[in-house]
Amino acid sequence: MRFAVVDLETTGGQPKDDRIIEIGIVLIDGDKIVNTYESLVYPGRFIPPFVQNLTGIFPEMVESAPPFMELAETVYELLEGRVFVAHNAPFDFGFLKVELGRACCKWDPPRLCTVKLARKVFPGFPSYSLHSLIQSLGCEDFKHHRALGDAIAAAEVLKLALGKVGESGVLKEIKNLSASKVRNYIS
Repeated sequence: MRFAVVDLETTGGQPKDDRIIEIGIVLIDGDKIVNTYESLVYPGRFIPPFVQNLTGIFPEMVESAPPFMELAETVYELLEGRVFVAHNAPFDFGFLKVELGRACCKWDPPRLCTVKLARKVFPGFPSYSLHSLIQSLGCEDFKHHRALGDAIAAAEVLKLALGKVGESGVLKEIKNLSASKVRNYIS
């Protein structure tokens, strides 16, 4: 299967009102990472102090970054034909769908949430936050609340789940994947 594991840092929690300030993408074919992508993004608005403290992304860091509109074509090409994967997928998917829509890109991929996947494949952990999950699974620590670091960590969760239950087990957790589309996402 072909996956695009995505993480975003944003100015807040509302896709229609807030904006992306950083994007990280990890492309996986089967169980191998084949490419990564990251970029800061100029949001065109204030980054709240809470977000600055959480992410370590400050206004001066994004002043010369491209706005999402300039990245949209590249991001779309990276995501196209892949299962969209994220830790708490509805959040990241919502932001990307809105931003790609602003760039006139129609996008509605199959989706996989690593939170839900991990709860099914690795039951019984005290927490399924990305940081706690990585610790419980014995993976290396990562750069928290930075897009590529979080995307790499979520990719590790996906790879471990694939190793435990195989593609068929993971397929059961993918949303918006019709039987007619399965062949397009398996290579």
